Amino acid sequence: MAGAALLTGCAGARHTGRSESAAAAPLAAADRSCSRPYSSASPWNRPIRAGAPSDPASAARLDALDSRLTSDPTQYTYPVYRVTPATPRQRVSIRGVFSDVFAGGRRMRIRQGVTISIPIPAGAAAAAGSDAQIVIVKRSTGDEWGAWQLRRAGGGYSAENGYHYNTRWSAVPPRSQNGSPFGSRGAGVPYLAGLVRPCEIARGRIDHALAFAYDSPSARHVYPATKSDGQGRGPSALPEGTRLQLDPSMSRARIRAWGCRGPCLTTARALQRYGMYVIDNSGRPKVIFEYEGTAHWNGRVTARTVSPIPLSAFRVLR
Repeated sequence: MAGAALLTGCAGARHTGRSESAAAAPLAAADRSCSRPYSSASPWNRPIRAGAPSDPASAARLDALDSRLTSDPTQYTYPVYRVTPATPRQRVSIRGVFSDVFAGGRRMRIRQGVTISIPIPAGAAAAAGSDAQIVIVKRSTGDEWGAWQLRRAGGGYSAENGYHYNTRWSAVPPRSQNGSPFGSRGAGVPYLAGLVRPCEIARGRIDHALAFAYDSPSARHVYPATKSDGQGRGPSALPEGTRLQLDPSMSRARIRAWGCRGPCLTTARALQRYGMYVIDNSGRPKVIFEYEGTAHWNGRVTARTVSPIPLSAFRVLR
C-alpha cells in the first residue's frame, strides 16, 4: 500500500505553513526525522475538507464536555521506542489477546495466551499508570508493536494485551475472520494514531489528526474506530471515532488572545486543519502527547498546555 516511510525524513510531510514554534528546536535533537506514520490515504492524515458538514446536535454534544481540555504526558499515554534489526528480541508473554495484522493490513489473526518475540531496547519502560503501555517501531520495515500492562517477568516481559501492525498502512485495522476487533486501545486503532510527538512541536507543525479521550464516550463507534470502550449514555455521548474540529475561521491572533502560544498554538492549528478523533475513555478530556520518558518534554508540554483552547470553540463533524 502507498504510504510514507516512518521517521526517515521530513519529505513525507509537506510544509503547509509558517512554523508556529521555532524556539522549540532543542526538542528535535533526539530525532531529527519527523515523517508522519501511516499512509497518505489514512483518515488520520487527511485534512478536513472545506464545507464539511457539522452534526446537527453539535452544540448540545459539546455542552456535555464541561471540563477543560488537558494534555498529560506524564501518565496514561505512550512511550515510543524506535528499534533497528540489531535490537535484541525479548519474549513477551501475552495473558490476554494478541492482534496480529498482516497481508498489507487487510487481514488479522487473534491469538490468546501466547508468547511472542518483540525487539525491545535495553532500559525500555512502559508509561506510568495502570495501563502501562508501550510502542515499539522498527524504522526499516514500518513494523509497529504495542503492549498494554507491560511488566518485567523473569528474563522477559508479560503483558495483558498486545498487537502487531505497520506504520505504512491506514491505521484502520480489519476484523479477524471470526469478527473480533483489533484489541488495543479503546477505539481499536494502533497506539501511534493521533499521537503528538516532540519533533512536531519542535518544527511548529503537526500534519495529522489528534487522538482525543474523555470520560463518557458512547459504547457505539464510527469509522475510523473499529470498536469502543465507552460507557456514556444519552444523545450527547459521542461514539468513538467521532471527529471534532476547532473553528477553522479563527485567526492566529484570536487563538493567541486565549493565552495559547508555542506548543498550544501548534496544536490548535492542527485541530483546525485535521481535527481530533474520539479514541478512548479517559478521566478527563485530553489530547494525547508522547510520554515524557521518551519525548523528554522537560516542562515544555504539561497537563495544562492545551487548556487555553475552549471546547466550546469546536464543532462535531457529521
